[in-house]
Amino acid sequence: MNPVDHLIKKVCKYVSFGQPVSSGSLVSQRSSDPRMPMQAFYLTLQPKSEQEHYYHEVWLKKEGSFAITEAWYKDSTVTRSLVQDNISYEQLINAIGEEHSHHVVLRMTEIVKKSEREDWRPYARRA
Repeated sequence: MNPVDHLIKKVCKYVSFGQPVSSGSLVSQRSSDPRMPMQAFYLTLQPKSEQEHYYHEVWLKKEGSFAITEAWYKDSTVTRSLVQDNISYEQLINAIGEEHSHHVVLRMTEIVKKSEREDWRPYARRA
């Protein structure tokens, strides 16, 4: 298992996966807002056209693959659609580039470090 696959496996153990909202209010999301049919954890976004408030977002899925969505932010609402689904880390590099993929790895590393710190866990035993 390569180091990134090992990191992905650890992150999947620590994060909570939810249904990403595809359209709706950013301020007060409602359960009635349309949601994308996948359980995923938000990792990062990549600006595509800041003038149009258009971005690509990277999500980690529960089984360890990635998904990329395109998102349009307008005022306090967002609309998303799926661009790529069930892609590996190598495919992610091809889709978003090495620099942005490196940011994804850094974010996952920080999640693992924070999750494994004894003083961060809410029910950690204190000496």
